[in-house]
Amino acid sequence: MNFFTELKRRNVIRVGIAYMVGSWLLAQAADLALDVMGAPDIILRSLVAILALGFVPAVIFAWAFEITPEGIKKEKNVDRTQSITNQTAKKLDIATMALVIGAVALLALDRFIPSGPDQSVGGRSATDHSSDTTPNQKSLAVLPFVDMSPEKDNEYFTDGLTEELLNILAQIKSLQVAGRTSSFAFKGKTEDLREIGEKLNVNTLLEGSVRKDDVRQKIRVTVQLINVEDGYHIWSDTYDRDLEDIFAIQEDIARRVAEALKINLLGEEATPIVEHARTGMNAYDLYLKGLASLNLYTFESLREAESLFTESLAIDPDYQPTKLALVRTWLDLSDTGALPAPKAIELAEPLLDEILAEDPLNSYAHTYRGQIQEYDDDKKGAQESYSQALESNPRNAQALIEYGRFLFNNGSIEDGMEMLQTATGIEPYDMKVQWQLCITQAFLVDVEGATRECARIGEIQPGNPMEFYGQAYVYLYRGELASFLYWRKKAIEADPKDPELPATMAGVWLDLGDVEQAEAWLQNAARLDADHPLTLSTRIQVLLQKEQFQQAVTLAQAAYDQQLPSRQGSKYVINNTLIHDAVIRNDYDKALNILLEELPDGIESPMTIEDPNYAGLLAGIAHITKLQNPLSEEVGPLLNLANTLNQQNDGRNIPFDKPLNQAFIETARGDKAAALISLQQAIDKGWRLEWRDLMYRDFWFESLRQEPEFKNMTAMLEADMEKQRDEAYKLLGLTR
Repeated sequence: MNFFTELKRRNVIRVGIAYMVGSWLLAQAADLALDVMGAPDIILRSLVAILALGFVPAVIFAWAFEITPEGIKKEKNVDRTQSITNQTAKKLDIATMALVIGAVALLALDRFIPSGPDQSVGGRSATDHSSDTTPNQKSLAVLPFVDMSPEKDNEYFTDGLTEELLNILAQIKSLQVAGRTSSFAFKGKTEDLREIGEKLNVNTLLEGSVRKDDVRQKIRVTVQLINVEDGYHIWSDTYDRDLEDIFAIQEDIARRVAEALKINLLGEEATPIVEHARTGMNAYDLYLKGLASLNLYTFESLREAESLFTESLAIDPDYQPTKLALVRTWLDLSDTGALPAPKAIELAEPLLDEILAEDPLNSYAHTYRGQIQEYDDDKKGAQESYSQALESNPRNAQALIEYGRFLFNNGSIEDGMEMLQTATGIEPYDMKVQWQLCITQAFLVDVEGATRECARIGEIQPGNPMEFYGQAYVYLYRGELASFLYWRKKAIEADPKDPELPATMAGVWLDLGDVEQAEAWLQNAARLDADHPLTLSTRIQVLLQKEQFQQAVTLAQAAYDQQLPSRQGSKYVINNTLIHDAVIRNDYDKALNILLEELPDGIESPMTIEDPNYAGLLAGIAHITKLQNPLSEEVGPLLNLANTLNQQNDGRNIPFDKPLNQAFIETARGDKAAALISLQQAIDKGWRLEWRDLMYRDFWFESLRQEPEFKNMTAMLEADMEKQRDEAYKLLGLTR
């Protein structure tokens, strides 16, 4: 009997095959399990080594021993006529086949099912803020370079150089570059490079230092490209140049990074680097100082940025980056309320026209154009601009944020959330995108989602009032006013100089029926900014609640004549007070004119309005038109359109809006029963915001006020307010 035949008879070959298949299966299962647990690689490597070492003892054991009915015996002690190796062989074949099937199943599991537990909300993990947890093979974060100047007074220049270099690298379409805000979140921190790479979801980091010598007009830039996984340098270099060579240095660094990462867009040719605009050092220095102020994003810093960019353009009126930055500054000033939106648009549009004439595909210019078109209520134009921005640069996080917010607010909730989640994959530490994630969850009245997303604001930037500001709103839209006051007060403690915060506190105390508390908070708002639109509108509400109607109307007219920008619903309060007064005086033309300022096409035929957000406004126009002329033929088509638009609302974004609008529509139709049903639905879905005006004073529900069901609803709301007042006093630590 030859050796090979004896190996087969003793099942040594079968044992070897079974051992290898079993070992492979065990290693793969361990790999998956250890990956989920986040265990270090050394554990898996140790297991594989042990299994490999165990192969030789396994086959030696199979050669030297045999399994018998009486147990395991040495092979030489077994009578060949009593041997059951054939039976053992069949069992080994079955076991091996089972192991093979298990291996195939595990391969399928690894291929088709994502690793790790899925705790996603809306497709995203509760803790993961990247669009893909596995870094792209060609992904990079540019960390803020260190200012090595002797006086440490060139930080603005160093940061600006970093940002400009990041922008150049971001133009390489095969390279995924982490956003500026997220990269700068690690400025001055000493975290391990592996941790930074994991948090930014990249596998390479670019870091360096800058020494600027203003006297000799020299600059030294030292730069290193680092592999996140092992911390080793992929490439490093030092540039000693004249200061005027800064643009060439930036482009050369970008080219070297591309070559080091072996990124090829044109086959074997070197990756092309887009040549960026250049200017003189004086204009560039002012531009970089302006960027530093712009990124601080405070009232004062934005004004300073505006001044610096204007000064830079006076030196070089053709430098496109400064034009673009100035447009963004004006729009940011408008967002904060520091610059009226019409004025911001008047300033920005000419520069945008110039930029797009020079660079028709400029992604950021199209983003800013979309923001302006939104303000002008050109929703179709805004959508086209945002689409063009993302077509030009799919990783433009700012465009993703603005477009996502736009889609969410206009009914495309899933698409909007997907855009925002994509943006957070690029900019996981950007406060703008995190705020949008926070407030959209509040609009959806998702307490868990809002708490999670808003709390992350505090993780990114401890002490930021937006964390509490956002959490307050989810309770406001749930009708839990006491909890709203609790979170809003925490926001005030974090940001005591914002007049809008105490003004909204006053408004909610009015909803609760506590005029004394409302007046106290209104005084706080007035001390900060007596002429702020929200301070004025809240004062009007206080006057109305104190039944000082004519004083409220006088103040509303003065505010209306000033054409103040709308802040936090201030325009609604001002306009509605004047409309109510006009209806009382039978001045229907004035009431209609105020409404038609918001919707100029509201009574034109044929009506082409498609936005569901206008359902309530159309119902108001129809209602006043009917009061003016009960036989008007315009009322029916207006209400039919309002109803059609309102039915397009899926009821998720601020859930009480849809039934409340339906109550307006049915009241204007004269269908009291249907109106009361819809009004009760709005109350059940959490409507408490400014409820007193509608239930007690405004023209909307005048025809319902004597109905028993309406009186019962009012009494129920009053009882709820009494209960919530007591809760608010406890939560805020107040004594009566």
